[in-house]
Amino acid sequence: MQRSRASSTSSGRHPAPPPIGLPQPQAQPLEAPKIIVIHPGSQHLRIGRAADLNPLTLLHAVAYRRRPGASDRPHHDPLLPPLDNVNSNSGLMVEFEEQRLLVSRILQHCVVDNKNRLRVATPPQQLAHFNRSSQAEKVPAPSGQMADEPWLDREAPVLFDDRILRLGAVDARNYDIHFPIQRGELNVHKEKGGSLQASMQHLERIWSYALEEGLKIPLRKLGTHCAVLVVNDVYVRRHLREFVTLLLRRLGFRRCFLVQDSVASTFGAGIGYGCVVDIGAQKTSIACIEDGISQLDARVRLSYGGGDLDQVLLLLLRKCGFPYRECNVQESYVDAHLLDELKEKFCHLNTSVCGAQEKHFNLRKQNGQWLRYTIQVGDEALMAPLALFHTELLNITGRTKAVFTQQAVQDQYDCEDCFDAEYLKETGRKNGVRGGDILQLSASAGYQPRPQLPVTADDEELIVVDQDETMSNCQSQLGAQTAGGQLNSNGCYHNGQGLVLPLDQAIIQAINRLSSYETKRKMFGSILLVGSSAKLPGLAAWLEHRISQQVQSEVNVLIKGMDAGMVAWKGAAIMSVLESARELWISQNDWQRHGLRVLRERSPFLW
Repeated sequence: MQRSRASSTSSGRHPAPPPIGLPQPQAQPLEAPKIIVIHPGSQHLRIGRAADLNPLTLLHAVAYRRRPGASDRPHHDPLLPPLDNVNSNSGLMVEFEEQRLLVSRILQHCVVDNKNRLRVATPPQQLAHFNRSSQAEKVPAPSGQMADEPWLDREAPVLFDDRILRLGAVDARNYDIHFPIQRGELNVHKEKGGSLQASMQHLERIWSYALEEGLKIPLRKLGTHCAVLVVNDVYVRRHLREFVTLLLRRLGFRRCFLVQDSVASTFGAGIGYGCVVDIGAQKTSIACIEDGISQLDARVRLSYGGGDLDQVLLLLLRKCGFPYRECNVQESYVDAHLLDELKEKFCHLNTSVCGAQEKHFNLRKQNGQWLRYTIQVGDEALMAPLALFHTELLNITGRTKAVFTQQAVQDQYDCEDCFDAEYLKETGRKNGVRGGDILQLSASAGYQPRPQLPVTADDEELIVVDQDETMSNCQSQLGAQTAGGQLNSNGCYHNGQGLVLPLDQAIIQAINRLSSYETKRKMFGSILLVGSSAKLPGLAAWLEHRISQQVQSEVNVLIKGMDAGMVAWKGAAIMSVLESARELWISQNDWQRHGLRVLRERSPFLW
């Protein structure tokens, strides 16, 4: 692993000269209208020119119309995380109800004003009495909906963006619907359209649609444009290689570079350091940034996000007589999108709001009629976002949630990268023994190192491997393996019951993994909230209070005035026009000639 030249520059040292054989980045004029910034997410894609005020935001999915008479079942990637057998698992519902009562008692001990008056909660039975008697009323179509515009083109071979969100349970059966990114990484699975190359094909179709229909840029003119791609902090190097190939070879951009989303967020927020907490639709990532570098030991991605809160909200609303009883978020994308809108409209973390609140929402039925529903909501609007701090409520979308930290180099090296350090260790020789043979022999009992052999003339041209380093590396791998043979490096982000840590404890755990006390103090004093699900009113103050009760350092949780979901895109747009970003660009010719080698040397993060 090498420190990139960009990181050397940010730390105040002069960048090292490029290796022999790599071309010097040519100084070219930076034209913001010719730079396309792409920020792909699990649910939304944000794309736009670096000169734009705001990016174009669209659903990051594609729906292919099925052939008539197809015998196989349609494939549907869900918009919201699926429930974990809630209907058949009575024990799970009992546990959910116990946690709901626990959170309700916590809210009852909160004060609502300066007179220290406690909150008064409205019982769900009282809310259910009103909601069950509430009847939907017919209303005209929204003003933005044109009368002659078809709601859904059922003959279109491919659907994008809001057209997919108009698919009800019946219409969705005629399409294979794919979300190429799930839980923060490429959605590679064993079902239809789940291979790595198929996922890249889905991305190409979606991004091409966004460029042509949204930004009005013909694909044949992309050779005059550059691209900046925002990637996750916890990444898979093979996936990054495929992303660059997609941008430069398949889409045909002139040049590109990659930037981690947390680093881009610090640029967008205008801060030099901080702990970036990105709460997205299906994942929550935490990363500590200092001088434009994401600290390796303080990166983590948790498998819960705003979509899990949607499912919690739905169960809570059903307990108080949700008037839209036909809601089916598992099969209908219309209903799933509706629930996501209800979370944005209803949910908050303002304890001064108590009692029953009357809310309204509109819904279009399958026959084209628009209906208006009236509902009373109590503490359910607070309990749903509090699931971020009481993760037992999130067990309805899976009791065991994965936690991802950055994999070690030896766990994800790429066989196509002939300059990879692990590849050199395994293929190089010292004293007639290959590095790979050393790893295999050391795993067996009673291994004795071979006696040193004289170096011959043929061996002088072979790569020399430090045998002691190889042996120590192998021993550290063997010692880190658990009984199941898997590396166990994420246990610190689970509690004693095996559940993933709440948001506040995960942040504390990530910051405490830093080695310097001064760095820890700086991170606690600059916690930046970003992401589409970080826009809940009162979330920053609640998170700051929770962390302050557990640490002695001063805690400040920041949230910018702009849309929290656009902060990373804004930061990437700023980075793309900086003078110091010239050395980050990778051209088509560079990628064709040098491949992963140039990506390793030009990437603004530790490869």
